[in-house]
Amino acid sequence: MGRVNKMLIKINKTLLAIWLLTVSSVAWSEDIDLFTGITLPGAANIPNVLFVIDNTANWNSAFNNQMNALRTVLNDIEPNKFKFGFMMFTESGGANANPGGAYVRAALRLMDSANKQLYLNLLNSFDKNADKSSGGKVGVSMTEAYYYLSGGQAFAGHNKVKRDHAGNISGTVASNAVYALPGNAFSSSLDSNYTSPLDFACQKNFIIYISNGPAQDNSSDKTAANSQLAALGGNTSEISLSPSGSQSNPGDEWARYMAKDAPTTVRTYTIDVNPVATGQGPGFTALLKSMAAYGKGKYFSVNSSIDSGAEITDAIKRILSEIQAVNTVFASASLPVSVNTQGTHLNQIFVGMFRPDISALPRWHGNLKQYQFKASLTGEGIALNLVDADEALAINKNTGFIAQCSRTFWTPNTTNLDTYWSFKPDGSCLAIANSDISNTPDGEVVEKGAAGYQLRSITPDSRIIKTCNPAGCSSLADFNDANNAITQSLLGVTGNAARTKLINWARGQDALDENGNSNTIEMRPSAHGDVVHSRPVAVDYGGSTGVVVFYGANDGFLHAINGNQTSGIGSFQAGSELWSFIAPEHYGKLKRLYDNTLGITLPTVNDGTQKPYFFDGPITAHKSASVTWLYATQRRGGRMIYAFDVTSPTNPVLKWRQGCPNQNNDTDCTNAGIVDIGQTWSAAQVFKSSGYEVAGTPQPMLIIGGGYDTCEDGTILSDLNTCTAALKGNKIYILDADSGALLKTFTTARSVAATVTVVPNKITGLADYAYAVDTGGNIYRVTMGADLPANWSMVKIASLGCDTSICPGGVANRKFLFAPEVVVTPNFNAILVGSGDREHPLLTHFTTTSVDNAFFMIKDNPADPAWWLPEVPICNGQALACMTSLLPIDPDDMNIPSETDLTAKKGWYLAFGSGDHDKEQVVTSAVVAMGTVTFSTNGPILPDPSLCGTNLGKARVYNMGFLDARPIGGTRYGVITGGGLPPSPVAGMVTVVHPATGGNITVPFIIGANPDSPLEGASPKATAIPASVKRRAYWYLQQ
Repeated sequence: MGRVNKMLIKINKTLLAIWLLTVSSVAWSEDIDLFTGITLPGAANIPNVLFVIDNTANWNSAFNNQMNALRTVLNDIEPNKFKFGFMMFTESGGANANPGGAYVRAALRLMDSANKQLYLNLLNSFDKNADKSSGGKVGVSMTEAYYYLSGGQAFAGHNKVKRDHAGNISGTVASNAVYALPGNAFSSSLDSNYTSPLDFACQKNFIIYISNGPAQDNSSDKTAANSQLAALGGNTSEISLSPSGSQSNPGDEWARYMAKDAPTTVRTYTIDVNPVATGQGPGFTALLKSMAAYGKGKYFSVNSSIDSGAEITDAIKRILSEIQAVNTVFASASLPVSVNTQGTHLNQIFVGMFRPDISALPRWHGNLKQYQFKASLTGEGIALNLVDADEALAINKNTGFIAQCSRTFWTPNTTNLDTYWSFKPDGSCLAIANSDISNTPDGEVVEKGAAGYQLRSITPDSRIIKTCNPAGCSSLADFNDANNAITQSLLGVTGNAARTKLINWARGQDALDENGNSNTIEMRPSAHGDVVHSRPVAVDYGGSTGVVVFYGANDGFLHAINGNQTSGIGSFQAGSELWSFIAPEHYGKLKRLYDNTLGITLPTVNDGTQKPYFFDGPITAHKSASVTWLYATQRRGGRMIYAFDVTSPTNPVLKWRQGCPNQNNDTDCTNAGIVDIGQTWSAAQVFKSSGYEVAGTPQPMLIIGGGYDTCEDGTILSDLNTCTAALKGNKIYILDADSGALLKTFTTARSVAATVTVVPNKITGLADYAYAVDTGGNIYRVTMGADLPANWSMVKIASLGCDTSICPGGVANRKFLFAPEVVVTPNFNAILVGSGDREHPLLTHFTTTSVDNAFFMIKDNPADPAWWLPEVPICNGQALACMTSLLPIDPDDMNIPSETDLTAKKGWYLAFGSGDHDKEQVVTSAVVAMGTVTFSTNGPILPDPSLCGTNLGKARVYNMGFLDARPIGGTRYGVITGGGLPPSPVAGMVTVVHPATGGNITVPFIIGANPDSPLEGASPKATAIPASVKRRAYWYLQQ
């Protein structure tokens, strides 16, 4: 289910901190070129953290432990990592004038060693009686916090005795010492305008709201907070809460405004200290959860009485871990289809990850990690979130990646901290001491925990690693020193000792003593390599076996691992490797990984060569009642397809292979009819047709795009539109899924790198049609049905590479690199696909920046032979769709196209290429769920000194009606924090535990639709569609 290619999204901000402003001498590129980045001085990345403390009478019982927790946190953080400030509800009486609200008790200042001590003294001086407020003020405190952070006019905090202003000497010794510091909230006692605490416009700002129980705002305070929000143009419509006792409190509406719409962005975390389960308690807890959810933070429920406030300490440290996090790298998610319920996924989410080498060397860390969904009740119904093995929220909304203290499945629990990574400390989970040298929690650190941890837990000799002998490659053989078919020549080494050493190193042996412990026969830390583009496929075998996950990594191997969360498969425990396979054509790449000296070619590395890839393409599977077959492709790793019988998941059998073993020549191709195959980027899609049967039973076949031609990698002006002769990959192949026999070949104008989408019959599930796209911007329809494959036909139905229906020479064209999404409607098939060149993400790539890309919806009616004839006069005499056939739509025009305009055209396109959408290109596949189409884009942006962190371009996620591009929730897109190349979305049905009843429920899900995190799960956003519109085409397909 789903067509998802592995996509990188974000990179560690320490990676390759160079921006090449001039054109590189390299004349070809790939998507990892995005690892060229910039990093500004650290001061711009120091976050502002404002603690808003509920100091009503409710804080009496928790006061001592709460203060202890704050002191512990302040003691434990490293100097110069944060700016801290304290805000409290206002007090009444004395010189404290109206209105009530909140005031800045201690302004945001850098927590260097000296300031840490002064703020510790201030915390020690707080008095639960003398510093107590007269009542709850959630809404107006959020109002005041925003005015302070944005440097605005104070609402209530300017005429309070204990406010932080220059020259204030009216407080305690500890307070006066803080007031004497530079950086006051007010420049004088007479000032009512806040001095902005922001040192850089792009600094990250956070509120940690510490509640002490239901503190209901009075009606006048709620009215005031709403009025202030309205005056700023904020949305004051009430967010629905359940229970609804605190729904009228505008605290969450303010959190929503600050996180989403405000000029100064602020994210809100909430800590519910000693939540009350009766009376007003549940309603107030719902408010705090809503503040965190809409404030793009997290909610924590804590008990203050446990271990002197240890739960409060832990919550704050987890929040600070997320706040100080930086971006890393990951790839798209995969879920196993349930063996018992067709079309339903098990609640297991597998994510392949990688982390590039900071020195641009070829050996990269990687891992496979497992998460799950957790359902919760909101005012809008069931909500889904990605959680870890402990059911803690797994996403850090500040980075969109994994939370720093998250622990994945197959990773030891936190009571069993090891010291494995003492030679290379990494990780920023402040809540768990010494976690930087442990495998747990693995958090955002790619190489820690999960499948990598399980692999490092065994010995190299015990691994089951298979290969096939280069001469014929007809059956599996062991990949070890005893296999004489693995020669020195094939490995590129001289001498038996070097051969043995390289083979053992590839099996995982720490021959180079990476961790410096003088043990060179143990499993090395880098044994698990990067999972860059390979999308894992998870197969549910059912019974005592359960789930097995198959995926490729650029350590050389196709991996099969026990994908169960906790249960073993025979002697193989959860997360451990069952077996792996290396192709003989990949032997020669191992030495480069072993040496790890010759850099990879990036725009900033002029003396490198291309990164070595192995099984880097998509993996697919066919499962019937009696057999399970696996198909592995190589993407940039090569031009081959491998098929395995994995009916017994621990005893694989090589079925066949097809393709050419050499990247640069056609020597030793497996079939004379397949010599034109390119790099195997396309997934091998399994399907059945009534035209291919044995004894009346349809037999499984494969349809696969012909591949990617490396002539598409050109980046300079002379490379424009030159992939027109001596092509590789300009084919669509139909193969027998069992034998690998070539049944039919179609020839296309350009290379077919994208997966081909099969459209099954709505009654039988057998294939009627398939749609393919190529790198020339063309779309094709393959007609199948009851005919034999030899009699199937193909027709081009769209030519969209250029604004004219035929591309002239010397002009860069639109490319399609992702499979089209197809939705069957009563009157036509809606084909949805975006143009773009993910392999050229930089401004220095002329072949990309000179193209105006678009996202298309094409209407095709295969049953009407005259469907395309009206386009002949406007499409250069061709009976197909060209740009003139379609209705152009501005991405920022939120009007819905009229039915008249839509009916008059053969579809529409969302036009990029001008204004804020200049150079924007589609970089993912699309998916349609509940009438909404979801996809993502990226566009390069010029380096800007005002930016914090790494320049990864401007990325957007689009959610809009698939029939008419109507906006969802008032907009078509959201900007993805941090930019990057987002993962392709995946959607379907998943079985989760009902949060109220505890029983199982099956609900729709989508991953990749949220601009805050492309990994976060959610319920799809519905849009209005005709009741007669049918389901997505490929839901009929097996894995």
